[in-house]
Amino acid sequence: MSDHILHSDQSPNHSAYSVTTPDGAFMSGGGQRYGAIHLNGAILPCAFIGGIGTEPEHRRGGLVREIVTAMAEEGGRRGIPVTILHPFSFAYYRRFGFERVADHRVLEFPMSALNVFERYADLSRASESDRPALARLYNAFAEGRNLLPVRGDDYPFPVGDAPRTYISCDKSGAPDGYVTLDIEKYFSVNRMVSVNLHVREMAFLSPAALDRLLGFLRMYEGELDTVCIHDCGMMPEVELRLRHYMHTRMTVIPDIMARINDVAAVLEAVRYPNERGSFTVKCAEPEGTPWSAPALAAKTTGVFRVDYENGKGTVTRLHVCADHADCDLSATTPALTQLIFGFESGGAGMARYAHGVVLSNPAEDFFRAFPRRPGGVFEHF
Repeated sequence: MSDHILHSDQSPNHSAYSVTTPDGAFMSGGGQRYGAIHLNGAILPCAFIGGIGTEPEHRRGGLVREIVTAMAEEGGRRGIPVTILHPFSFAYYRRFGFERVADHRVLEFPMSALNVFERYADLSRASESDRPALARLYNAFAEGRNLLPVRGDDYPFPVGDAPRTYISCDKSGAPDGYVTLDIEKYFSVNRMVSVNLHVREMAFLSPAALDRLLGFLRMYEGELDTVCIHDCGMMPEVELRLRHYMHTRMTVIPDIMARINDVAAVLEAVRYPNERGSFTVKCAEPEGTPWSAPALAAKTTGVFRVDYENGKGTVTRLHVCADHADCDLSATTPALTQLIFGFESGGAGMARYAHGVVLSNPAEDFFRAFPRRPGGVFEHF
């Protein structure tokens, strides 16, 4: 491959990278934003990788690996314990130590399936002044769900005409839910025909709030035929409230990959059950990932014992190199990431089928601490 130059542009909230030829022609680029996500009842710093792409004539030359390696090094300097991304290929990013942790799930059903809810029109249209209240609603909804990025001043809640956001309030007038939606239309003969109501986001703090949001969707009866609720992976309550299933189509699209960059930091931060428990886990960074350099691999390779009680855990790094039999479970970094994020977790019976996992016993205290949890994101980052 011809000579090239790696450029980086650093700011407190973002790192941008590009690769050019010596004369400045663009070859490849990408970036990562720094924020925080919800994980197992805690809020953890996170790097969000996005926008990676290479010009066709420069592909398969290792440029993306060079960029991701620079991202890994910068994340290590900043002490970022978790990185997530939307993959164009799961096999490709698995070589970098990432693993699937959430899916995009879409519910699609006829408008008539909402007839079990009372029509509800008394929602207010969100404006710029509602951003703080919407962010508070979103972050309260996100507690107990994995992956949802924290929204704050550095990551404000989006408000605009397309899509539109409507706010629900409880009997005291306090906001307790919102729905963000847009309408899909097409031109036929000489007029626009409305077809689908797309729900892009929903957040709610009670069953009554969810019912009001679903009742508001009925205000589109006669105009729209079908409702498409996106990103249902993190809100299974929606399905529990629905009653008509025969005409409901559920589409699952594999969506998000993640990797843990600092095992001890994650194990120390998450919220544990109140009852007492303990487990020992052996983790190994796969060879050849951008995080396999000694300084970075030291944070993902080793044996960790966790003792927890009353919601808090104490992490001890064991200095002996234990065999598999000496640990409750052994896992590669990608596999451990998937288990900690609670993706498709069903305890030891399910985990033994995961690539990179070796169980010495049922590891009940581990799986009690990291049960299956809803998770995902509402938008691309």
